[in-house]
Amino acid sequence: MINKKKDVIELESKLNSIEAELKSNDAFKFNQRITELWQYIKEREADEKLKNMPIDTISSIEKGLPVNQLINAGYQTVYDVSRFTVNQFLSVKGIGDKSAQPLKSSVEKIKQSVHIGTAGRINPDDLTRLDYDALEAIYLKHHILIENEHILKDIQNFRADFQKDFDSVKEQGNFIVSLFQSKEKKDKIQQSIQSLNDRNVTGRFKDIEDAYLKVINFKVDEQTLKADFIANNIKYYSEIESLTGQTNKKDAEDIPSELVEAVNAVELNTEGLDLTLRHYQAFGAKYMLYSKRVLLGDEMGLGKTVQALAVLNHLNHDGKQAFIVVCPLSVVANWKRETEKFTKLNALIYHGKDRDHVFKQWQEEKGILITTFSHTRNIDKNAVDHLDALIVDEAHYIKNPEAKRSISVYELAEKAEYVSFMSGTPMENRLEEMKQLISVLQENIADKISNELHLLEPKKFKREVAAVYLRRNRADVLGELPELEIIEQWSDFGQEEQVLYNQAVENGQVMMMRRAAWQGGSPDKSPKLDALREICEAARENGHKVLVFSFFRDVIETIQEHLTGQTFPAITGDVPNSDRQKIVDDFTSAEPGAVMVSQITAGGVGLNIQAANIIVLCEPQWKPSTEEQAISRAYRMGQSRNVMVYRLLTEDSIDGSMLEVLAEKSQLFNDYARESEVANIAQETEEISEASLTQKVLEMEKERLAAKEAVS
Repeated sequence: MINKKKDVIELESKLNSIEAELKSNDAFKFNQRITELWQYIKEREADEKLKNMPIDTISSIEKGLPVNQLINAGYQTVYDVSRFTVNQFLSVKGIGDKSAQPLKSSVEKIKQSVHIGTAGRINPDDLTRLDYDALEAIYLKHHILIENEHILKDIQNFRADFQKDFDSVKEQGNFIVSLFQSKEKKDKIQQSIQSLNDRNVTGRFKDIEDAYLKVINFKVDEQTLKADFIANNIKYYSEIESLTGQTNKKDAEDIPSELVEAVNAVELNTEGLDLTLRHYQAFGAKYMLYSKRVLLGDEMGLGKTVQALAVLNHLNHDGKQAFIVVCPLSVVANWKRETEKFTKLNALIYHGKDRDHVFKQWQEEKGILITTFSHTRNIDKNAVDHLDALIVDEAHYIKNPEAKRSISVYELAEKAEYVSFMSGTPMENRLEEMKQLISVLQENIADKISNELHLLEPKKFKREVAAVYLRRNRADVLGELPELEIIEQWSDFGQEEQVLYNQAVENGQVMMMRRAAWQGGSPDKSPKLDALREICEAARENGHKVLVFSFFRDVIETIQEHLTGQTFPAITGDVPNSDRQKIVDDFTSAEPGAVMVSQITAGGVGLNIQAANIIVLCEPQWKPSTEEQAISRAYRMGQSRNVMVYRLLTEDSIDGSMLEVLAEKSQLFNDYARESEVANIAQETEEISEASLTQKVLEMEKERLAAKEAVS
């Protein structure tokens, strides 16, 4: 309650004090703290590298240094002497004045080099006090600064509402002074006091004070920090990247410098984009805007969808609003979800019975029309006078120029000003596939591409494709990406399974051969099933979630029948697109120990399932990229935990033969698709068809079993 001048002065004093403290608790303060803590985390990781670096590494910096004296003194790694002063080196027997300083300098150079090359990472399964402090600083910044802004805005509004009356009340004099004030002045002061009380000034101030106290007393417990980091670690690393400038120089390593400069000069409008782009993502979006018609070949898990949305958001601000996204059915719902989550763009799905109505709605409202490859054939191309941008996700689906879906998408590409073909595996088997996609985008560049140029002049090849093709790998741009460990877990057939397998080989039934190891029907009769059960139980005990992939539906049914604990409906080709996303969402929000099973051809493409960090592949696949895509559902940007991939394999079976035959093809994939500068691929390389692989593996198994029977 305001009764006199003193009450107003006290209230204003408190308000000024609150305002001053809130303003001192600004972004600079948090940024300084975060940067400092991150340097400590980098130093910790650098120290671990130094601990694995032999002491004789010092000799690589400067020859002739008495490294053997350090070894004789019991020092084994660079870390052991990493904090040595010159005097400490002098205390080592055999090291004198001439070598002590050079030793110190060499060690410092190694430390500096290691530190520069260290990205820094927080492992949520092994959090230290330092990790929690860093996470807390980022968490508090995001929460407190937002609340600070709200309170400061409330203070601003508070002053706007009451300052006139405050100034009037403060004119109130003491007893002596009031004797000389006019009745009009006194009445005005009393009216102001009455107005302040009528408008509940003290209640308004109390609300501000309560909000302020809530901010300064805000605490977050370690469990909340860990859970938030696991769920939203992209936010944390984006914050660190923006503050420290930490990024990987390989963002655009394969692009000529003049093109890099031109791309970086593009001003990307991110207004309305509800996320912070990583450096490499911003570069990718600018690249697409600059070159207009491109093939974005970033490795799976780097956020190609986000980069495309950044482009569409930018174009929308420029008045370009007619967009079409073409993608597999399995990711249609995800595209709509991501669009609505990160942008304010209108997103419509062109699929099913209502597609004609949706198309008319899109023509009127504009925005993003999301559809599948096959449904592009239903679009009335004549009704699309102009298309501002076309995004084709998983563009390797249209690598065959004679396929009807390819022709349909190519027709849309002709109408679009901006076209982005996106594929993590654009060149699974040969350069011709890449060339075909590029021919639709920039035919003049495709005409210059040849195996001879690629093989004999790789640098020139790189320059030729630079304006149309951009590829970055996870290891190149995600320094914080956790470790990926692939474990081959071998077991024998069960007794009944062995008989079934031998019969399948004799009858040439390759599909049965591939799944015979799951036909025992129960864990005690099927070693593979038993191994899977053990993996799931161990994951549950250690607080992890499991993602299981198989090509075969009957294998999936067997697995579902014998899993214990929290499970979910399997994702197969029969599951509607919208239901697939709901299954993933339920799995993501489930307690640790949950298991989700999916057909590798259905759930292995397009879905983001970072909630799992244990992946099980039930049998080898004919294409290395199929397994790569499945693994990338979990091992992608946003994954904070180390990922373990179990490949369940059966001894003396088609599994071993498939791995042997596919080894060459897998190497081809690594060489071909993982680098923008695609070097060292022989001109004679030919695509190996699945049919020929199948025949070859069958012959190998028949020969092996025949040899085994001959010996027995």
